[in-house]
Amino acid sequence: MSIDEKNKPKNKRAAFARLVEYLKPYKGSVTIGMLSNFGIAITSLAPGLIFGKLLTDRVILSHGPLGPRYRLLVVGVIALVLAYGTSAFLNWVRAYVMHVLGERVILDIRKLVYSHLQSLSISYFDNRQTGEIMSRVTNDSEVVEEFINHVADTLICDSAMLIVMCVIMFWISVKLATVAILILPILYILMRRFSKRVRPIYRSVRERLAQINAKVQENLSGMRVIKAFAREDYEFNNFHEDAEAYYKMRVAAIGMWSRYFPSVGMLVNMASVVVWIIGALDVIAGRAQMGTLVTFTMYMGMFSGPVRNLAQFSDTVQRSLAAAERIFEILDEEPAIENAENAIDMPRIEGRVEFEHVDFSYGGEDEVLNDICIKAEPGQIVALVGRSGAGKTSIVNLIPRFYDPRGGRILIDGFDVKRATQKSLRRQIAMVLQDTFLFNGTIRENIRYGKLDATDAEIVEAAKAANAHEFIEVMPQAYDTEIGERGIKLSGGQKQRLAIARAILADPRILILDEATSSVDSESEYLIHRAMDRLMEGRTTFVIAHRLSTVKHADQIITLENGRVCEVGDHKSLVDQDGVYSQMYSMQFRLDEELG
Repeated sequence: MSIDEKNKPKNKRAAFARLVEYLKPYKGSVTIGMLSNFGIAITSLAPGLIFGKLLTDRVILSHGPLGPRYRLLVVGVIALVLAYGTSAFLNWVRAYVMHVLGERVILDIRKLVYSHLQSLSISYFDNRQTGEIMSRVTNDSEVVEEFINHVADTLICDSAMLIVMCVIMFWISVKLATVAILILPILYILMRRFSKRVRPIYRSVRERLAQINAKVQENLSGMRVIKAFAREDYEFNNFHEDAEAYYKMRVAAIGMWSRYFPSVGMLVNMASVVVWIIGALDVIAGRAQMGTLVTFTMYMGMFSGPVRNLAQFSDTVQRSLAAAERIFEILDEEPAIENAENAIDMPRIEGRVEFEHVDFSYGGEDEVLNDICIKAEPGQIVALVGRSGAGKTSIVNLIPRFYDPRGGRILIDGFDVKRATQKSLRRQIAMVLQDTFLFNGTIRENIRYGKLDATDAEIVEAAKAANAHEFIEVMPQAYDTEIGERGIKLSGGQKQRLAIARAILADPRILILDEATSSVDSESEYLIHRAMDRLMEGRTTFVIAHRLSTVKHADQIITLENGRVCEVGDHKSLVDQDGVYSQMYSMQFRLDEELG
């Protein structure tokens, strides 16, 4: 889907209403912010009356005795100081309360989004870039914060202030007030046109920024490949194109609001000029007092403040709603895999796994598995072999219910996995993958991930069983050594052994080894195989390996071809059949001899 298609205007009222919902738990803070704003509005009424009615008419232009006029001057000055001081204090209260509220609401939204992301199925992440998701959680949340900080309470108060100013201005002079409010319909039309045109642009800006973040995140992760192929200039040119596109979108938005805001200001100023002309003519003709004109023009200035604010809020609201819609898209995403209504926690299992006529496809596209029937008894080692794309990884991904089959059932100890809660199912399964993922932290933290409440002694025992303790002990800080992002400071074999230690600590009943020794040296492979032998003891194990010599001793070897089971047996019986497995084994045997 193109950016333009994504950025068609959504239902902004619905997005606005959802944002307001996040304020409901903090009614107290919102109330304080609104009362502070009302207080600021009320105190701002005082200077106009003091200057216009008191100081101008009864002090400056009065011809009375000097004594009373001086006393009125002192009273007026004290009143002004109190008004301005109160306004400053209320501004501080409002700013502090509303900005803290903004941070609190954004914290709530980020936690909600992250929690929801954790609940989404693997298929959601298969089709999305990590950087794009990160942009929604971080950058878009910051934009939404502006809505809380600058709009939530001020929008209501400025609207109320506008009404109060209109009433006061009509009370002072109907003629001048009529002239002043003639700009409101024009401003409304301008605001509507601006909102309609700028919102899709802001949406495009958010999408393009997400693409840039995704690209940067991907390139940083693949920096070794970029440098190995000397593709720095190529990647820079790609980034340059994205950055230029983002720049042009930003300039388009700037072009719109840079015309919009001055237009609003010009209208307000022209209305003030007309008011001054009419008011001055009335004062000259004796139809009005100078104090009345001074008071009215001061309130006219105060009237223009909310008008300008509401015009500016339109820009803030549009940016916030564009960002909010992207956040709500995540929150509205339904997990592809959900617990059944009557799902129960799966008790400790023995490890019997059965596939009953299972069919599977990714996203409803071409069928990947067809009529798969497998039965693994507790403690058995089951090897899945076949050419690339035969469906081996798809089978093992169905066991922990990362995906659901399109047809058939998967049973564990005779229990349909769809009837179990996902957490209780996955707690009894461990995976050691070819592309071992380790977290940016210490060795101890990564091993403990298999059992969060594990003691240090248990961690050491797991490391010893995985043949990892020896190399850990010679690390700079032993188990407290930082290993970098994705374990970058470790070798492939060391990372594999840490992954095995993590799996040992988890004490699963079902173990999945996906190409676990296909990318390590011979010495590491020997140590890993010894560790795996300990790990597999008493556990139902599914092993995927292209090197068929590693699965000779499997209890069952299941050969897959084009998503179907074509052969089942042990190594000897399958070699004797002269089928797919025998051909693959002979080919690898000849290749090993040639290379040897």
